[in-house]
Amino acid sequence: MTERYSDFYSCDNCEAEFIHLIDRLVENIRHLESKVVFLRYTLSNYLPHPDAELLLSDIFSDLSARCYDFPAYQKYMEKCCNGLDPADDEEYCKCLAKLARGESVANL
Repeated sequence: MTERYSDFYSCDNCEAEFIHLIDRLVENIRHLESKVVFLRYTLSNYLPHPDAELLLSDIFSDLSARCYDFPAYQKYMEKCCNGLDPADDEEYCKCLAKLARGESVANL
């Protein structure tokens, strides 16, 4: 074991720290996804008709991969999100839908 990881195995509050880390990563992913949708919509305004139409029809494609299958993520959803994936949060989905229509959203 390297010195770099020596504290990892003696962590008194590791579970809480992992939950906090996952929460921050989810927050960052949601922020980046919303930026991608916003930028795709904006770009569609500058593309010729067939390309713009194609971009708008795929505006949500290839966003981040979901982590449903990871036990740590399942535990995070259970402890912090009432068992629901934050990527499926109704408010978040409404925000993405507004961005996809070119409407501004206050929480970006």
